[in-house]
Formats: sequence, structure tokens, C-alpha cells
Amino acid sequence: MNRKRRDIFVFVAKPGHGDEAKKYLGEWLRSLDGHPGYLGGSVLEEVAGELLPDTLALLMEFESTHAARAFWPTIADTVNPLDPDDKTQGKLPDQGAAFFDGTKDAVAAGGELPLQFTRGDALFARMLHIHAAVVEEVTASA
Repeated sequence: MNRKRRDIFVFVAKPGHGDEAKKYLGEWLRSLDGHPGYLGGSVLEEVAGELLPDTLALLMEFESTHAARAFWPTIADTVNPLDPDDKTQGKLPDQGAAFFDGTKDAVAAGGELPLQFTRGDALFARMLHIHAAVVEEVTASA
């Protein structure tokens, strides 16, 4: 079965750069238009204050997992929010543990944000990512 695929990335923008980060992600998604199998995406901002300041989610939709896999090599040698800026560092781990380990309280108390901003030309810390095939899609009736 050929199912649509959605890739979800959660980022924290470098402190003081939230507006720039939102704009960057939107422009980056628009720049992908025309890639075979890419159906579009969204930039979401966490607004409940439950996570770190300037937490953003990037959603990308592909017509299939095959199309998504074909997409990745096309951005491999570019500066982008998904991959480390310094490609010689290999795969840097996601930093999502900071959402749950007391970092938010430490930052709220005036502490530094202990994240590595290694994506999107040092604009983002990538917190976590999910590659998911659509199992069911439900549309609400009017």
C-alpha cells in the first residue's frame, strides 16, 4: 500500500531569534516546491507555554515514503534545518530530553539555554523528529 508520509521536526530557535526562525522555516518549505512527491508543509508555533520558549514544529508531507526517501539526497549538501550545519560532525543526536529534564524551569529562573544550535545556519536546536506514514486521515464535517 502506498500511503502518504508526514515528517515532523520539533525545534527550539536560538534565543532572541524566534521571528527570524519562523520566517526561515516558511521560506525553506516554499523553496522545496517542485520536488517530486513533496506535497507541502506547515510551520507551527507552540503557544501554551508548556515547552521551551520559541519551540517550533515543522511538518512536511510527501505522497509516499518512497518520495520522502528520494527527497533526502537532494538536500544532503545544503544548509537546512534538518541536518547539522557541519556535515563532518555526522548525525548529531536530537536534544528533546531538555523538554523534560528541568531545563524549562532553569531557563525561566534566568539560566542559560543549554542547547546546541547546529541546524539552519546555527538558528535551530533540533529537539526530535518523526517519520510517519499516514494510517488514517479523518476530515471533520461542516
